[in-house]
Amino acid sequence: MTATWVTLEEAPLTRESLAALLENRIPAIRIRGFADGAECAAFARAARAGPIKYYSVTPPVGYIGMAQYEYRWDRPKADYFHAVAAANHNLGQVTIASFDPIARLIAQLAAVHAAPVGIGQEPGLGAYYAGIIRLASQGIKLHADFAPLNSPAYSIGRIDAQLAWNFFAEDLSDGGATIVHNAPWSPEVEPGQIPQSYDLPRAAVAGATTFTYAPTAGDVVIFNSRNPHEVMGGPADQGRDRIGIGSFIGRMPDQSLVMWA
Repeated sequence: MTATWVTLEEAPLTRESLAALLENRIPAIRIRGFADGAECAAFARAARAGPIKYYSVTPPVGYIGMAQYEYRWDRPKADYFHAVAAANHNLGQVTIASFDPIARLIAQLAAVHAAPVGIGQEPGLGAYYAGIIRLASQGIKLHADFAPLNSPAYSIGRIDAQLAWNFFAEDLSDGGATIVHNAPWSPEVEPGQIPQSYDLPRAAVAGATTFTYAPTAGDVVIFNSRNPHEVMGGPADQGRDRIGIGSFIGRMPDQSLVMWA
């Protein structure tokens, strides 16, 4: 993938814009009004009542669900897929009390993409987990996500393009913007090693064109996650972190789109 943005404007979701984003020709897609105010409030309320854990990173990021990358280091694949059921149960406690952003997004993507769209499957082991709820207001460091480099031993390692989507149930009074750097992540990889993808050095994005988007409650924003990206910190309004949910979308060799977190 090359740095080939032809515009610095986000686009609505169409067949053409989805293809362009997969090829890194535009910086982002925004689906405005993905959820209404009542759905946003119900989702945030249910998430705060859910089983929240925290990543071992600084600044702290709370979450509900699970991330595939937590299982990629010296662990059998079966450990990850065994844990999917419990993660889906925890997510279901939130969506049943509000709405299901994952199912809604799959339907909207399927309406504009010619090949199948669905949750990723690992042959012989089952479905991936496909939506992490995050509670974060203090920012997320510079990182990139591309399964052929992050998780080469899994079926998602066969994708040729990867997107990230985020739904925002709440606004922040200030800050919280995401900065995407048009510098596709292509590190030198030692045989048998998985390269560092979080807290990347600033040299990885030196001189790159950037696109910044503000999180707006009720919207989904999608961008190409092979481009390094970071989230700026903002205040935890009224002592509470902002609620959102997101995951990845990868394009398989048969052009189908698969989702995982």
